[in-house]
Amino acid sequence: MSLVRVSNGFGEILPHKVQALDSNGVPTAQVVAIRSDADLLAYTRSSNPILSTPVFDPGTFLPSGAPGNHFIYATFTSPVDVSSVLTSAPGQLQNNSFAGSILVTAHDPFTGVSSVISGRAFIDGRTMGAEPVGAPPELPLEQWVTLDGAGSTVAVVQGDGSTPGLGFPGTQGVFTGQHELISTSTLVFVVDSDGDLATHEAFPSGVQVRMEIKTSVLSKAGRPLDFQALASTTVGADTLAPEVLFSPPPQAFPRISPGGGELGVDPLTTIRVEFSEPVQPWSVGDLLTGTVPTLSTALVVRFGPTTSTVHVPFHVKPISPYDLSVWDLIPAFNFPGSGPPQAECGTFNRVDVDINAGQTTDLAGNINQLAGTTFFITGEGPGIANIPVTPDAIYLGRTGGSPGISVIDLNGFGQGTGNPTFDPVNPILEGNTNFPNNPNVIFYGGTMLPPLAPGTCTVDGGSRGVFTLATDSSLNDLIVRAPIIQSLGDMMLGWSLDVAFNNAPAPFGCQGQGGNLCATTGFKVIATVIDGSTLSPAALNPNGTQILIDGGPNLVGWSPHPNPPPLVFPPLCVSPYIGGQEPTSVDTLALFLPNLLVPGDPFGDPATGVPPSGLLATNANVFFQGPSLPSTQIAACATYGLRQQIGQFLYLIDRARNEVVVLNSNRMTVIDRIEVPDPTSLAIGSNLDLLAITSQSVGAVTFIDIDPSSSSFHQVLKVTTVGQSPRGIAWEPGNEDIFVCNEADDSVSILSAFSLNLRKTVISSLERPFEVAITPRQTTFGLARNVYFAYILGRNGRISVFESGPNGVNGWGYDDVVGSMPMTFNNPKTIQVDPIDLRSGLWVVHEGRLDQGSQQLVGAPGEGALSNIVAETGTPGQIILSSISLLIPQLRDIHYSIKVSIGEERLTGVPVDIAFDNLTNLGGIVNWVTSYSAGSPVPLNGKAIVRQAGAAQPTNRPRFAFAAVPNPTQGLGGVDVILLDGAFLRYDTNVFQPGIQSIEAPHTNILMDYFRQ
Repeated sequence: MSLVRVSNGFGEILPHKVQALDSNGVPTAQVVAIRSDADLLAYTRSSNPILSTPVFDPGTFLPSGAPGNHFIYATFTSPVDVSSVLTSAPGQLQNNSFAGSILVTAHDPFTGVSSVISGRAFIDGRTMGAEPVGAPPELPLEQWVTLDGAGSTVAVVQGDGSTPGLGFPGTQGVFTGQHELISTSTLVFVVDSDGDLATHEAFPSGVQVRMEIKTSVLSKAGRPLDFQALASTTVGADTLAPEVLFSPPPQAFPRISPGGGELGVDPLTTIRVEFSEPVQPWSVGDLLTGTVPTLSTALVVRFGPTTSTVHVPFHVKPISPYDLSVWDLIPAFNFPGSGPPQAECGTFNRVDVDINAGQTTDLAGNINQLAGTTFFITGEGPGIANIPVTPDAIYLGRTGGSPGISVIDLNGFGQGTGNPTFDPVNPILEGNTNFPNNPNVIFYGGTMLPPLAPGTCTVDGGSRGVFTLATDSSLNDLIVRAPIIQSLGDMMLGWSLDVAFNNAPAPFGCQGQGGNLCATTGFKVIATVIDGSTLSPAALNPNGTQILIDGGPNLVGWSPHPNPPPLVFPPLCVSPYIGGQEPTSVDTLALFLPNLLVPGDPFGDPATGVPPSGLLATNANVFFQGPSLPSTQIAACATYGLRQQIGQFLYLIDRARNEVVVLNSNRMTVIDRIEVPDPTSLAIGSNLDLLAITSQSVGAVTFIDIDPSSSSFHQVLKVTTVGQSPRGIAWEPGNEDIFVCNEADDSVSILSAFSLNLRKTVISSLERPFEVAITPRQTTFGLARNVYFAYILGRNGRISVFESGPNGVNGWGYDDVVGSMPMTFNNPKTIQVDPIDLRSGLWVVHEGRLDQGSQQLVGAPGEGALSNIVAETGTPGQIILSSISLLIPQLRDIHYSIKVSIGEERLTGVPVDIAFDNLTNLGGIVNWVTSYSAGSPVPLNGKAIVRQAGAAQPTNRPRFAFAAVPNPTQGLGGVDVILLDGAFLRYDTNVFQPGIQSIEAPHTNILMDYFRQ
């Protein structure tokens, strides 16, 4: 049931009205009603305020000018259940027999005093009688007014001959619309303090006359009112200031919730503020338009010590489009919370809410006069997160009863959220922070730019060391969980966040309270040299092959130092919220402080008390590349290469909500939610321009724009129909095609990366295909046949080999399935490209180890296995298709062999997914393309798995493979780490425990690194 209108006879009080806007946003003469939040967003501006509501004439007159009582009425779309509005209880006579779902009150905004206005309520001309009858005594529902045959309003003669309804609007003077007052869908309230409607009375003056209508009003069919409503007006011109309501004395707290010193408040809370009357939205704050909110001048939300107070920007949203007196403040970021009992964070958990006078405007243009303040104390809550980022991170999707995301820390020396406990006498204790062991902190500390010091609470406690799971400020290693997500599916990383959120001065970076001239994009010059299989800053190797790119995103091959930098208060920028300190500045090198955190011993020796002292990475990827410290002089700013916001856009599937959720991979806060029907699997274009999502139950692929510089960023661009039950999807690394596995109809749909349309459907030699991996067009590497290969994994354990074109006469590729690999993989789980071997190397996750020589099953079915396959031999070079061979797709002597097959002699159980470290990568080189690629190559951080660095080289050279084992035969379950050097042995991740330890992370089913296909 919906509200049609609330009126005082002189005009509609609800719904609120506003002028429509033309195509240029200029107000027109057309007036529209506000009946939804969308209407509020579409029409209201500070330059186009909501129109003022009609008021009562001070005299006791009807709208026609004839003498009569003041009245106010509400009309609904359905007949009203009288019992939901009026009560027969005699004790409620003093409340006009209202049951509580509707109230009519007078409110003095200056004193804060509200009082019930005496009167009588009617529905369809019926009202509660004044004398109780029966046992127990109840007030009877009596018909006092009705419409006669001519449609005129008349008072009904009662059994005693009286006509108590005389004085009801229309019984003593005709006016337009009076017949609407006698209806089963209309409630009418007539002011009446003396119990006699025939003596005409007016509503009180000098106060707000308020009719509150709650959603507990029911229709006769039992359906509740969809929105609560507040109709507010005055007698005579409205000169009353809008003020925040206060609780009754003696507390007299502002009606702000949470507030009044409330303890243990969830740090994810919104804040509700109640005003004495409807107010203009723009005078409270920024509506939820999808833009970053600015700081409000009307209400201030702040936390932290007085020396570093944080002012929190927020969006505002009315509780209802029909009630603009109650507003929810939606903070732009979570409050810190108190931290767990063993490491509370002190003053950061008190949140103050201040009311500023002279800022909030009502619909008549009056401005509030009263200031006030309240506060609340946050509890531990879900915690805030400050997590290491790529290349020092592996992302875990954990399912089970509490689905969520964890992150494996491959750096070990960052100052993110975590346990700050540290013992200088014994600096290597399991569970304690490892950040104070960072040699730069030990030897430089406060002399660094910006300065670094050990953390004091869980907000800046720091990492527990390499191969540990990062934790939030509640010391929970499930850093994204309910209520942020309900379920967890596939994950992918996109653009570096700093291209969209950074601390450069307004209008391009920080929009409010913050901004560093030296962090301007113009000073960001990514000058690199190729050092073998990695990139270094040009300044460290002036003789190398230099690559110079002005601007651009943070490189996925370089870690910030520390990774991550600590959270600081106040933050670098409030809007958008950037809470992390800038990475160590390039200016530090000018102080002759070289980076001491280099490859070395990442574990230490607990037996001798020797702490970790170096990085897990074999090549240094931590450089002092942060911006110069804030300055007002351009001359003081040096060129730099890496800035806040660190991290990437993280895309994940929440299938239970039919959403793709977009997160900040460093802070794990929600950036966006994109509705997609039944999202199943993800793939990202190699140029970071598009995200493709399969929808299994719909038979379609949805394409979303993920380029932050695009006008259609995070919008659905296209939906392409494919086969039945599409699951696995992969984007060809050279940006030619997208492959979609249609499990239910034994086919693969090939979509063109140029048009996103279906280019071809492949059905040959496929049985329930569900995953696919694609290696790039082999031009100068591999077999150099100038075709790409796609490897399609079926539920039958066979891998079908697709060879790309061009086909036809004088072509050299079949553009079709050309055969199957000779081996069968028992109960296959997934397939991924081997990032190291450019000869079409692949990893298959399955059950039952295969023999390297015979390629037959030798492990027991039901035991976990990982197998590495490669196109070991074959005639090299581009082979032209003859007229005979053109019609007979074939492998043309390519031989696939098993390089290694690992069983449960090295694994802890059956793995279900695999990922690789990104510690050494060439992502800072322009993306790989061929003449068949769609679009221009992205200059930095492209997803192609090969780069031209002299000769063609693997983009990513991992040392470690990570295997998700949710149901282990030993231990609690988590992630096995396999060393890819030499014998492919399981690697010990915990020096504090005897034996070869895996990373404990129960229910891990999904693994993701930056270059995941």
